[in-house]
Amino acid sequence: MKKLLTIFCALLFASACATVQEMKQAVNCRYEIRSAQVSDFSLSDINLDVKVAISNMDKQQTAKLNRFDGNLYINDNEVSAISFGAYEIAPSDTELAKASLTIPFAKVGKNLIGLVTANSISVDYKIKGTMYFDTALGEIPMPVVITQKKDM
Repeated sequence: MKKLLTIFCALLFASACATVQEMKQAVNCRYEIRSAQVSDFSLSDINLDVKVAISNMDKQQTAKLNRFDGNLYINDNEVSAISFGAYEIAPSDTELAKASLTIPFAKVGKNLIGLVTANSISVDYKIKGTMYFDTALGEIPMPVVITQKKDM
């Protein structure tokens, strides 16, 4: 009985160490908005192509991103939901996650009017959401906030 309990404790300890290592890998990624460019527009909406760089800072393990779900903010105003799918990022490598968004002009229009009236020539982009990483013991959610200030 003691042997069985010892083996069980050893397995539990090993799986806990694996979980800590997987969480370290997920936390060890860096995120940056590389671009947010208008690809098309009309009187009713604007199509925006967004690229987010995900850099795996770990030198040994591949980061396995299952998905990202979040929101895009322009000058602190939520304008659209944003999501992208699965990516595998090799150790010390960077992948560009891409999303194409259709934003109603009514949501963006007031931001543009605010920029003109404030005589501002910069736009603050913020993406806030959750990255879901695949691990041996299941999915680990990681809250993420990515910001970029773009001068026009």
